[in-house]
Amino acid sequence: MNAQKSPVSRNGTRPKIPLDVQLGDEARFIRSWLENPKIAGAIAPSGRFLARALAQCVSPVAPGPIIELGPGTGPVTQALLARGVPASKLILVEYEQSFCKLLARKFPGVKIVRGDAYRLADTLKGILTETPSAVVSSLPLLTAPESDRLMLLRQAMELMGENGRFVQFTYGVKSPVPTDLGDSQHIRIQALAPIWLNIPPARIYIYRRANGPTFFKEPPDVLDELLRKSRRAAREIRDEFFEARARIVASNSGRRR
Repeated sequence: MNAQKSPVSRNGTRPKIPLDVQLGDEARFIRSWLENPKIAGAIAPSGRFLARALAQCVSPVAPGPIIELGPGTGPVTQALLARGVPASKLILVEYEQSFCKLLARKFPGVKIVRGDAYRLADTLKGILTETPSAVVSSLPLLTAPESDRLMLLRQAMELMGENGRFVQFTYGVKSPVPTDLGDSQHIRIQALAPIWLNIPPARIYIYRRANGPTFFKEPPDVLDELLRKSRRAAREIRDEFFEARARIVASNSGRRR
């Protein structure tokens, strides 16, 4: 897994994650994948570019908690905290007990619920005290039957209400939830630009009720951002070069006089 920065605390320092926890993330994830590939879904945790893009899809200040499904070793959790989501607003639903223990060590203050995300209503029964603002999912939906995927989305929408959004990434070439769902269930589906720097490349889908918020600003493409920064740096270097050359020419002209 790519190294990620720890979230910044209120006093400006970053909480230290034990070295053995950091180094063991990929080993734990691979072992979980070998033992049950349908549950783990991928052979490695989400990359930092994908995790950052998922975090950009939610609002840190929206009222209500944010539910994360299938956090695994926590790369998306870390990105959500770095985005500014308070630890007290995060509820992680994880099936693997070893991952639950790891998450508790890495993210003190974040609520961790061990349970089946596909039975989301039962798993969160008695835990939610507010209507969630968003559900961010890293579940391998394509390994689950279509009926389970539909049931999960319906449960999430019922928990969130009209203004909620369900954020899901996939390595597939199309929406992991059938696109005709929008017509039958009054749900709007929005596909974001592929995250090419993730390995393998991934795409994010956002599912909302048709009568919910109509506008979502897509997270800036990482490559485009890098290109903009490099072009800006090139312009600054070029401007400095011409300014320096002009000063040299002016200085030489003064000497000739």
